[in-house]
Amino acid sequence: MLIIYFLCVSQISTLFPGAEPDEGDTRHIYPIIYIGLGLDTHAHSIPYIFGWLENLEYPKNRVILEIFVGNRGEDSTIHQTKWWIDNTKQHFKNVQIHEEIDENTENWLEIALRTARLKKAEKCLLLTGDTVPTETNILKSIFNEKKHVVVVPVFQSIDGSSNLYADLTESLDLRKNVREEISTFALPLAINLGQMDSSYLTFDSQNLPFFDGPNDSGYVFLKSAENMKIAIWADNQKDYGIFVNPEIEELEDRRMMIRYHLADLLADDKPIPPISRSVRPWVPEKSNLGFDRIYLINLKRRSERLERMQKIFEILGIEFQILEAVDGQNLENIAEKYQILDGYLDPIKNRPMKNGEIGCFLSHFRIWREILEEKLEKVVVFEDDLRFSAGGLKRIREVLMDLEASRRIWDLIYLGRKKQSDKQELWIPQHRHLSSVEYSYWTLGYMLSQEGARKLLTPNPLTKIVPVDEYLPIMFDKHPNSDWSSNFAPRNLEAFTLYPLVVSPQKYTNEVGYISDTEDSLIISEANLQRDPENHGEL
Repeated sequence: MLIIYFLCVSQISTLFPGAEPDEGDTRHIYPIIYIGLGLDTHAHSIPYIFGWLENLEYPKNRVILEIFVGNRGEDSTIHQTKWWIDNTKQHFKNVQIHEEIDENTENWLEIALRTARLKKAEKCLLLTGDTVPTETNILKSIFNEKKHVVVVPVFQSIDGSSNLYADLTESLDLRKNVREEISTFALPLAINLGQMDSSYLTFDSQNLPFFDGPNDSGYVFLKSAENMKIAIWADNQKDYGIFVNPEIEELEDRRMMIRYHLADLLADDKPIPPISRSVRPWVPEKSNLGFDRIYLINLKRRSERLERMQKIFEILGIEFQILEAVDGQNLENIAEKYQILDGYLDPIKNRPMKNGEIGCFLSHFRIWREILEEKLEKVVVFEDDLRFSAGGLKRIREVLMDLEASRRIWDLIYLGRKKQSDKQELWIPQHRHLSSVEYSYWTLGYMLSQEGARKLLTPNPLTKIVPVDEYLPIMFDKHPNSDWSSNFAPRNLEAFTLYPLVVSPQKYTNEVGYISDTEDSLIISEANLQRDPENHGEL
């Protein structure tokens, strides 16, 4: 028994040199992990980074954390970091902060790597405030293969960029569940310090004999890995988190970029990253973006959509008003009298209109009417199944600025649409985002002026209803069906579109979970094509 006990102690002591294990010791299951975090102007991201640290699925008493803060001082990063450390340091094995780190004088990556080795950490994770981990089990995920000495977990942005930047070749395969060898440096960087080869990795050129390359920490690290024939692997096996491209010049744009990503997660019904209990995120002031009103059309029985859009609008700082949609399942109780356009058949499915399409048209019609009744100069109309593209709200503000500067007359501008024509669309002079528009579908988002609303109401469209996304191109005279168009006059709507678009559908028709209250409704029977005026709105 004595011999067996001695062997056990010897094996565990080898894992943890200089430490005597206690009874029931599980330190070999949770080796010490070092996390080095580099921050600068990252007040927009640290509430989520600190929230991730607070929710790590790893014993915090086995985590050494060092935070390196730059000296630009353009926001509250340093103050929030100190506040967070004061409130949470007792939970970690060790927490330390380094202030006013300047990359021109101090190589924080080398300091971090050296500290990790001195503290006898078995694994080391280096990251910056440009990446927000959302995977709380990330430490286990990225270190799950001991054969890899260096792994770069892939973080992607809603704008299409990633922490790997543009250094990757086009042939690099970063599909899900893939680790692929790369020849570039990127953060976050996971290093298995338990591997003997890792001892020669460095960010300091003075540690490389006969080195004559640029004194860049990333280049030096790649060279040290190359000298030891250590492969660097890009890991896209999980959705590790959010990337905010530091090359975005304006701090305000970086702040908003993370919020676009959070809004996109909500649009996909995914949870947003946990928020720190000590440091709260910046919330933009609510705005109507320069319009008299922003409408959100929502069916009362689709409360889950309203709840989701309310969260998205709150994150993006959009002030809005709900317009309760006309329910195609309950048309008998509406006040409006209407008649379907004689001979209308869906151009794709060759069927009559559906109840949901009538409800959709009437919902938009009520907004057009309200614009005139309340003398609103310009509004935005959103439907409740959309997502925002990166920078979309800024493009809306800029198009308003350009319209004012150019004094161009406009009635309707698509913010989201599906182009249905092969005809060329042309940029509008003196405008950054405005283009002419051809035959298009969808009404999930558009700008509308008071004059535009008047033009849409002038032909008395309730006497000859067609689906609203057919009606709009009829009214700017770009519809391919001249027989339909001939029933509406004048067709003089001044319409445009934005490039790139501001909104797109949350789900497309071929995606799992797609629901359309318009398409999934019943087809109107021939007996109900016209409402009886004498029955006070009943079919």
